[in-house]
Amino acid sequence: MKISHTTVIRRTPPRSRRWLSALSWFAYAIVCAVALVGGTAAGWLKSSPVLSAMSAQFLTNKNASDVFDDDALTVLVLGCDEDRSRGGAKVVRENARSDMMLVTKIDFANKRVGGISIPRDLEVGLPGYRAQKINAYHSIGGKDLAKRAAESVLGVPIDRVIVLNYKAFQELVDVVGGVEVYVPKNMKYTDRPGDLYIDLKKGRQWLDGYQAMGFVRFRHSDSDFKRMERQRDFLFALKDRVMKNSSLLPTIVNKGSEVIGDEFSPDELASLALFLRGVSNDNIRMSSLPVVEGRGTNLNLDAGKLSEVLLENFLSGYAVEGRVSQR
Repeated sequence: MKISHTTVIRRTPPRSRRWLSALSWFAYAIVCAVALVGGTAAGWLKSSPVLSAMSAQFLTNKNASDVFDDDALTVLVLGCDEDRSRGGAKVVRENARSDMMLVTKIDFANKRVGGISIPRDLEVGLPGYRAQKINAYHSIGGKDLAKRAAESVLGVPIDRVIVLNYKAFQELVDVVGGVEVYVPKNMKYTDRPGDLYIDLKKGRQWLDGYQAMGFVRFRHSDSDFKRMERQRDFLFALKDRVMKNSSLLPTIVNKGSEVIGDEFSPDELASLALFLRGVSNDNIRMSSLPVVEGRGTNLNLDAGKLSEVLLENFLSGYAVEGRVSQR
């Protein structure tokens, strides 16, 4: 008998919902910091296009739906790092395997946000390609092919793709002086091709940028749910550091923009930040894709539970292209 890796129970709000809640609070922290420093913020606007756009939209009460010319926005978030082949040659980030896959729908009309995390070991076959783990498609055809693979699984059209920049992520954490988190267990993992070396001890720790990257990426012997909990805890810790370093706000915002790349304009980033601060916790949901064990280390889609998970997390649709290995 195959065992499902994900269970969705409607009566109990998933704790992982707070992971996306942390994102909204981080955006809210930036807005609050601008308000707290009063007149000083005026001088910052020239040094940060995002802050300038945020100020203009806040004053004019411009809606996100007007900025994006749509009532909703669906985004694929990929975590990819520079990698190395077995021979030691560097593989640029744009062609690396995706380390994390999250599809999130930002519903401007109904003021809600939903997300589904897709495990990187999910087996997916696209026309013209053999069935393989979904994280391989980014290394084969970049973010466009990764987008096709994610759409084939969920049946949800994706508008934008963000490839997270881990180097900028580390620099962002270092800008605020590091973060304090609770490490739930000893974490030790080495990935030489990926230049990833994790060695964290259990207990409350103060982490610099590189250590924080290991904290949020560690998955050895852990479930996706445990990983999402750590990412949530990290985001709350980062939010606190942003609030305590308001004098560095322009640098923080600009570095934060580097983390998500150039997929969004300053005006769009500002509108998203202002929108997220008004989304209540009850309207933020996130879950993992329902899967079962497959061949070897591969996972298969539990198709019977997909529609329920999509509904629970404010997404809709069904597989429309390719061959997603199913239960």
